[in-house]
Amino acid sequence: MKINLYNIFFLLLIFFIALQLSFRTDYLFNSDHGFHLSYFIQPIVGIESGYKLLLDQPSQYGFLNILIPHILDINGPINSFHIFQGVLNIITIFIAFFIALRILKLKNYSFFIFLFSIILLLSSTDLFGPQVYPSTGVVRFFPVYILILCQCFIRCNNIGILKETLLLGICFFSSLMWGSEASFYVLFSIGFYYLQELLYQPCIKKLKEVLFKGFSIITISITLSYIVLKIYQNSFDIESLNLGLHFSFITTYGSKAISGQTSNIFSPILLITVPLLLALIMNRKNKENYLTIACYGSIIIAVISYSFMRSIANNINNLWPIFFLCFSIIYYEMKDRNSEEENYSLKIILLPTVLIASLCFSNIVINYKKIPKIMSTYSFTIDNNLFKKSFQLEEEDKSILKEIEKIDWKKSSLSILTWSGKTGNTFNENYKPFLPGPSVSMTYHSDDYIEKIFRNSYIFKNRNGYILHDKKWNTYENILKIVKNIKSCKSLIQSNRYDFYECYSVEER
Repeated sequence: MKINLYNIFFLLLIFFIALQLSFRTDYLFNSDHGFHLSYFIQPIVGIESGYKLLLDQPSQYGFLNILIPHILDINGPINSFHIFQGVLNIITIFIAFFIALRILKLKNYSFFIFLFSIILLLSSTDLFGPQVYPSTGVVRFFPVYILILCQCFIRCNNIGILKETLLLGICFFSSLMWGSEASFYVLFSIGFYYLQELLYQPCIKKLKEVLFKGFSIITISITLSYIVLKIYQNSFDIESLNLGLHFSFITTYGSKAISGQTSNIFSPILLITVPLLLALIMNRKNKENYLTIACYGSIIIAVISYSFMRSIANNINNLWPIFFLCFSIIYYEMKDRNSEEENYSLKIILLPTVLIASLCFSNIVINYKKIPKIMSTYSFTIDNNLFKKSFQLEEEDKSILKEIEKIDWKKSSLSILTWSGKTGNTFNENYKPFLPGPSVSMTYHSDDYIEKIFRNSYIFKNRNGYILHDKKWNTYENILKIVKNIKSCKSLIQSNRYDFYECYSVEER
């Protein structure tokens, strides 16, 4: 496909805008005080203080998406994660570029990439995009984009079964290592698609083929995961891995996704699955179109489960880029074929993409005054001096703050057990965490499992420190009780809201 000067200029413009929006820094100072960022930065801080992933450091949102920014180690955990997240945004845009130009070979690929980039980076109603809440952005869903790329490549190139299983096996492997929740999206998508293949052509031969594919994909992914985990284990000198720390969140997530949130469940289903269902019915006699819809529809249905388990309806905005990409690929794949069914089903499939793009651009029109400010906050490197070094509490308690100021960070450590906006204390990189954090990630385990992790942790066993327990949240009462069972803890201050403890190893008391 020819790339003329107009396309080159437009692509450079898109790339420039994408860089500006991907490395914007305004999200670091928004009203949640680092609450969402803490779920990624706290584990990195914990690793740097001695705790280790898959051993005694919990990580609610993944493994590789925490380990990679830690290994980057560019000007501290905050900046490392900032660069990691920005690079992921750019890679995701290049995935869309490759799909549009090299696989689908679209004539209007520049406009397609522009639309996708804007939807990706300014998808929410307030133009936050994926940066402010990385737990709902590319950092969380990156393996899904890899899966979309692989499925598009497989379907448009008619490759053999062995290459198909190898590519999808690598996809599932990457999702397993990325995060247990991501593995749910990828495995469900692949399994649901193969089920549709079998239902469309129910016979022993197809059953054997589907079983072979499924077995091969799982074997490849588990083998590669085993190799990577062994390399990690040897590199970080870990005697034995606690894989339960990696897969704990998926059990809680799965139960919520299946049960659904009643206040949030209907709008995503009606908006997204109805067009898919109608298109499937119209193309039930056209095998190629039917399986195209089933393939990308399976991905859409998988990630919709994220919205089911969330109580905040606005989180559906963060799925717009995936929906837009999937519906667009369905549209262009079907458009290349000539059939009677396409006349109506193409319009139905195109409708969600138009609605998503319209919603995004209407948000930009409404909030256009924010654009100059957003574009002006572009920065690859973050100046850590911009962050306050003093601790902040939800309800200020001067006696506790004075005690925290006395702590010698070279000899001691501190953990704040809270679930409020002041988890932004994570940005204080001068202190060592007493407990591996964020502590809420531990609450997905049983008390016996948590106590086993703490007792077997060499770092925790030999670490003295302080615990500030926010009694407004009863989330951490069991964790505090477990710590008291293992350590000798002395109550220093008790107020209406906070309890402040100093804890030592039992042998030292």
